[in-house]
Amino acid sequence: MPPRLGKIQSGAGSLRQRSNGRRLSAVGAILIVLGALPAWWTLGGGAGGLPAITGNAFDSPGALGFFAALALLAILIAPDAVGEPLRFDWWPVHLALISLAALGFLLAAYGAAVTATGSDLSLSTVFSPTRAPGLWITLVGLGAWISGVAQIVDARDDR
Repeated sequence: MPPRLGKIQSGAGSLRQRSNGRRLSAVGAILIVLGALPAWWTLGGGAGGLPAITGNAFDSPGALGFFAALALLAILIAPDAVGEPLRFDWWPVHLALISLAALGFLLAAYGAAVTATGSDLSLSTVFSPTRAPGLWITLVGLGAWISGVAQIVDARDDR
């Protein structure tokens, strides 16, 4: 049987036999899941006496990235659980999931930036690594996941 259009060359099998792109995507997805929990922004809490208001991925469209990362992890782990490759484990699915995660991240960061500038707060304070660690963990995770998906797309056998 000829290979299906878009099938990833390094599909199911032992986790150690999978491509670097799949491993890098998994690391990025894990970082995104972990980065969804800590604060993504902090408004107030400075010398002005305003109480600090924080928000994380679940207070914004950033939750899209959390659920997309969980979906990717399920796709990557399922072949070991089922014992055969999944029919929908091909590069467009990986590309769609990372696009959804990146869109959620951008919308969440944009929303927080608009709120901060409307409150006359500096963006360097609102998004500093000490006041918004979840945002930075998620950003690193997105970078790793994007790199992994680029390797997966490059390894496709539909050329």
